[in-house]
Amino acid sequence: MKEKVVIIGGGIIGLSSAYYLTQKGFEVIVLDKGEFGEACSKGNQGWICPALHEPVPAPGLMTESFKMLLQKDSPLYIKPSALPQLSGWVTQFMKYCNERDFEAGETALLTLSQSTLKLFDSLQSEGLDFELHKKGILFAFLNQENLNQKMKRLENGADAHGHESPVTLSAAEVQELEPSLSNRVIGGILLSKQYHIRPETFSKALTKRLLASGADLRANTEVIDIERQDKEVIAVKTKTERIEADHFLIATGAWSGTLAKRIGYSLPLTAGKGYSITTTNPTVKIQRPLYLGDVKAGITPFNNAVRIGGTMELSGINTNLDKKRVQGIRSAVSNYLNENLTGDTEEEWTGMRPMTPDGLPVLGRVPNYKNLFVSTGHGMVGMAMAPATGKIMSDLIHSGQTEFNIQPFEPNRFAV
Repeated sequence: MKEKVVIIGGGIIGLSSAYYLTQKGFEVIVLDKGEFGEACSKGNQGWICPALHEPVPAPGLMTESFKMLLQKDSPLYIKPSALPQLSGWVTQFMKYCNERDFEAGETALLTLSQSTLKLFDSLQSEGLDFELHKKGILFAFLNQENLNQKMKRLENGADAHGHESPVTLSAAEVQELEPSLSNRVIGGILLSKQYHIRPETFSKALTKRLLASGADLRANTEVIDIERQDKEVIAVKTKTERIEADHFLIATGAWSGTLAKRIGYSLPLTAGKGYSITTTNPTVKIQRPLYLGDVKAGITPFNNAVRIGGTMELSGINTNLDKKRVQGIRSAVSNYLNENLTGDTEEEWTGMRPMTPDGLPVLGRVPNYKNLFVSTGHGMVGMAMAPATGKIMSDLIHSGQTEFNIQPFEPNRFAV
């Protein structure tokens, strides 16, 4: 008889974990309070760029520029009215805004992401049908100092962890690659071997494969309680039923901390709200993802569409779409283009990225429980790290061990 796993959360992390668990022969049930892949997984840029992975808390971020963080047009924005409820999380976050912790976190992420591109190649070779492009990523800059700083970081990641070596480009070389860029762009950096995907197509491909393999996917099914006995979870409860299993995985993104509280596990998690605008049949032609290095925004081309996005807003867990933040993205992007970006239709979107104070995901067994696991806190790299995370969680549930170094991501690291 197959062992049964209940996965709470049907975003890209939950779906990827389910995919690898079914490959190991588990009976899998995935529960989501909404539709699969429709929350944080849906409207992001879809960059599969392991060379870029770094923690959000950076040296000097909270001391040198705290006033800037309270301004609505800041790439990282803390909503003043949300500060009281976020004060505990922000206090922890500030402790990690130093060079030592940043470098340790960056090393952990860059090490874990070494297999990212190969894993996406494998998924495609296994027959998953999703929109995948292998055109690299181009960084465009209006300021030379910003270019130099990013170049140094990318070179360090290449030297220390074997990621792709960056190539500096002149303004003319940038224009040759992307003629739609403005002549205000003074230069760029090219990583030619990075990938990007249309996130919605990846979620749908995993969902389709899971259904075909016999997994039980239940949308609009919210888990309201977790039933436990001693050091084991024995069932989860929804509004209409009680579901027993051998193993349980919490993968509800920014909402994971709320669920964890029900079983006495304190997980310092908040939402880092991101925004995007997707335009169909765009007038501006872009060949590859563009990282706008001075404003930390991006432009991503898909089949018959383009998506612009960026910003990190700390305003608590809510899905309110702030039109001023959306307009801020439009304005920031327009500075890099030589014509207005328009098209047939536009879709504005906001999503809740799960954020930990140290900027690293939480992967592993929940402290004090034998059969309860957690996988969340991926911040801005959840889509890229989904396959590696799925493999890790399936390994841990299957055997308690994994080939990946997950010590920096241990769930007990925030214990007092």
